[in-house]
Amino acid sequence: MRLSILTLGIVGSALALPHPQDIDLDAVAAAEPPVIVTPPYDVASNIPSVLTTTSVAPIATDGPESRKRSDTAVEKRDGTCAAQPAGHGPVPSPDTAAAFQSDPDLQALATNAPTPYGYASVFTNMAASVNAPNYMGLHTLTSFDSLGCASLCDRASGCTAFNIYIERDPSLSPNSTNCPNPASVTNFKCTLYGTPLTSGEAVNTGQYRDSFQVVIIGSNAYNKNSPPPAISGFTGPVELGGAINAPNSYMGFQYFPFSQSQGFDPATCASACTAQTAYDSRHPNADCTYLPCIFFNAYVLSEDGVPQGLYCSMYNATFAPSYGTNYGQYRGSDRYTVSDSYSYSLIDPPSQPALSPSCTASGS
Repeated sequence: MRLSILTLGIVGSALALPHPQDIDLDAVAAAEPPVIVTPPYDVASNIPSVLTTTSVAPIATDGPESRKRSDTAVEKRDGTCAAQPAGHGPVPSPDTAAAFQSDPDLQALATNAPTPYGYASVFTNMAASVNAPNYMGLHTLTSFDSLGCASLCDRASGCTAFNIYIERDPSLSPNSTNCPNPASVTNFKCTLYGTPLTSGEAVNTGQYRDSFQVVIIGSNAYNKNSPPPAISGFTGPVELGGAINAPNSYMGFQYFPFSQSQGFDPATCASACTAQTAYDSRHPNADCTYLPCIFFNAYVLSEDGVPQGLYCSMYNATFAPSYGTNYGQYRGSDRYTVSDSYSYSLIDPPSQPALSPSCTASGS
């Protein structure tokens, strides 16, 4: 899977900067979309392979060459009538998808589930599970246990959200000839994610496996309400109400679409900030000076309520939270919003402007 990193370069103080800093939605729209994952239906547990982390290049590199949808889909195949894992929930009578979808006792499990400490409820008792990027695994529980699902998220490094739901599954692996519509079992599923979830991602209503209808009810989602972790060499995180709108000192941005190797991780922005300083020190002005990156703003950018990627704005000066006033923008009829916005400042910033260590000023 090719990862897309979109960069914007602003070099030299003579170039005019937008004021305030609008989110470059045209550039975001030209980037690859997030990698959306549909969790598998026919397994009791699933932990995806750990992919290599997103590489970070400084501004002044080329952007993505093409826009290509990157999805992971569940391959449909005919079954073998093999027995499937026994479910742990009650099976409504009659044993039909319609009866399952309207069962009040199953839905009450979702509406009465406690919100785990340290999490915020995103939605409750929806009839669909989420399809979302940075999928971190699926676990089958023995009860509708929101606290247990939260514990699994807490133990998974990088997990920021989870979805717990009730799924109607077949008791046998459906085969179009020998067992096209077997009796059902009721499973409690818990899926983990490395990006915040939204109600707009609750689109997975189920599927047909031969004549058997898989359906989903009682879907609850929760996001961690704790800030992202501290980053070595930087102070922060400082929570912001929106994206930074600064009067000056803007160096540009890098945008990282969410994928299996890129979740909501401000450390990616820190790497971009550090890489930018290193690049600019090797490409200084004629007088051997350059302006290092000493402050960045990391946030989730969503399109019409669905998280798209990590947006990193970089600056050569620090700004107070009162500058976090860009809450989103429109691009045509599409609404882009800012959430989970945090700033970080370099602990020991160099003098401004800094002097390149391997440069001889022209005319000296």
